[in-house]
Amino acid sequence: MSDAQRALWPRPTAIEWLCLAASLLLSLQYSWLLDDAFIYFRYIDNLVHLGRGLVFNEGEYVEGFSSPLWCVTLVPLRALGLDWWMITRLLALGCAGLAWWLLVVLARRTAPGGVPIVNVPLAYLAFNYATQTYFTGGVEAPMVQLVAVAFALFVFAPDMRVAQWLVGLAPMIRHELALPLAIALAWLAWRERRLRWTPVLVASATLGAWLFFRVVYYADFLPNTFYLKDEVNWARGFTYLRDTFSTYGTYWLLPAFLLLALALRRERGLLLGARTILLLSALAVCAYVAKIGGDPRHYRYLAFPFVVLACAWSGLLEHALARWPAGSRRNGARLAAGAIAFGTFFLYPAQLSKHPFGRDAAHTKIDEINDAQYHRLKSDLTYSPWTLAPDIEQLDDAQLDLAYGESPLLPQGPVDIRDEYARWRASGETPASYPLTTIGWCATSWRMFTHTFVHWDGLTDPILARTSARSWRAAHKQDLHPLGADLALLRQNFGSTPAAFARAVEAGAAPAWIAANLDSLERIAAKAYNRHEFGPNLALALERIPRIDPSR
Repeated sequence: MSDAQRALWPRPTAIEWLCLAASLLLSLQYSWLLDDAFIYFRYIDNLVHLGRGLVFNEGEYVEGFSSPLWCVTLVPLRALGLDWWMITRLLALGCAGLAWWLLVVLARRTAPGGVPIVNVPLAYLAFNYATQTYFTGGVEAPMVQLVAVAFALFVFAPDMRVAQWLVGLAPMIRHELALPLAIALAWLAWRERRLRWTPVLVASATLGAWLFFRVVYYADFLPNTFYLKDEVNWARGFTYLRDTFSTYGTYWLLPAFLLLALALRRERGLLLGARTILLLSALAVCAYVAKIGGDPRHYRYLAFPFVVLACAWSGLLEHALARWPAGSRRNGARLAAGAIAFGTFFLYPAQLSKHPFGRDAAHTKIDEINDAQYHRLKSDLTYSPWTLAPDIEQLDDAQLDLAYGESPLLPQGPVDIRDEYARWRASGETPASYPLTTIGWCATSWRMFTHTFVHWDGLTDPILARTSARSWRAAHKQDLHPLGADLALLRQNFGSTPAAFARAVEAGAAPAWIAANLDSLERIAAKAYNRHEFGPNLALALERIPRIDPSR
């Protein structure tokens, strides 16, 4: 085997194999479905099973999801006939397994030769509740965590092709991941006096193709969720950072990392420049997350910087072990890896009453931040992480009321509704046969594919997303709810077209805020009900539309 092959396919240690088993097991044991995931599911089922296109509501072209690459990945899997429960678990196992392999490769590229491998990042992440939880959930977090490991490998070993391709895809996973990519490329260009073209070309080709599609299809350059979440709320954002980083020891691990790096600074191959770039990249994403006020869920928006910070440790303890007597190195490596894995496993967020492994911990919202357990507790009323179908017959009336009244998960929620699609299409009905209304639970709207909805939090509605309202918790703006009801009533009575607003105003049936913002509303509606013509859509995309002021 050549040196290049050995670098790409290293032989894992027994502890690294144990970490793989733990990661796969825990990602299933902690499995869940976030309510937001059902936005993706509705978009994709409208495309694959109902022929409506990549839309939330038929004929309404709004990009109400955050990750183009996650969406594109889900489409062919759904087209194969797999149910959503299986799709999300298969992708979890695939991303967790690939992240494990990259972490094994990373350890070999950062550790000195002839020293037993500790692999601190792998031991820390494979047993970490938050990391393993977010390999499931149904949203793009599995890809975020995978590309975070690839990003660290790219910074430490920029010649690795697989890392170059994965980091090039980062802006397609989440838009803020363009920040660390730009930082890494600029640093490498300065250090090597040349530009790494593979990630640049991958990012340009994929993001450029999606931007072209976005303009033609949605008449915009940015997703709807960007407008909704584009606010400045540093206080809430720093609270969100503390919620995650204090839970898993980051505030004392980071100083320990810096002190160890300082003590070892004269060691050959320590790669301090690469480690500094990882820290700066993590800080850049943290700053963006803090600026927008964080997220309503523990850890989710910090998955990238959290994993990158862990990877910045890679090889440090191995360099320290090189100073130990040769006879004690192997036992020292095993003891260190075991202590890290064991200690990390017992860490869990303050929102939970006890360790979440048993899936029955009580949940309490703290600082307006929920943990995945909030959704996991409700979803466990209808399905087990180890089965592929809900056990509806086992639930009594009280459990059914809780599961389907308060929870986003309806009967057959995470499984499949293709038979219902077929029956409905055979009936000859259309969404116009049902009243247009507002809704908050995304899973409820996914299953009610017969209806047209205004999402009252603005996730999929372009008008609410561009309305100047302050959030009471991240991405949740209660002041939008009555405005959503106004929009639903107007569209029900006057239709869903750009001209509907003027007709409602002329008829004296429009609330004052609609009449006061008529020009902006018509321009936003022109985007949502566009004709997919590139020239007019490009003009719409370039047009700056002022925020809607409901107080006018």
